[in-house]
Amino acid sequence: MTTRTYTCMCGDFEGQVTGEPPLSCWCHCKTCRQQTGAPMQLGVWTPDNFKAIKGDDKLIKYNSAPTIYRNSCGKCGSFAYKVLPDGNLAIPLGALEPPVKPACNIMCAKEHAGEHPIMAPELPKHDAFP
Repeated sequence: MTTRTYTCMCGDFEGQVTGEPPLSCWCHCKTCRQQTGAPMQLGVWTPDNFKAIKGDDKLIKYNSAPTIYRNSCGKCGSFAYKVLPDGNLAIPLGALEPPVKPACNIMCAKEHAGEHPIMAPELPKHDAFP
């Protein structure tokens, strides 16, 4: 089983995920685009397959949608993970070593993506979160 690690830009936070994500995607929702300036690559893991190695106590935790909680480094502002309504965790794929490629696009409906282009249009597209 593959174990992947990632850190924030300053190194205060370090996380680890084990196994393959049940969902790996480009997310086109407005909050992801606001956070990164572009669609975000996310992987979803269960809490059992995630471990904060260090710095979880240094994260700023905030409600970015009625039932979604984002966690970012309190020092450098890097996105660490978000807690989804079902309790699973969304992890930034671009920070993981070894990498995971997105397998689909989510939140592609016009009310989510607006007029922004869909990344990797050859991948399957979902109007909402599958």
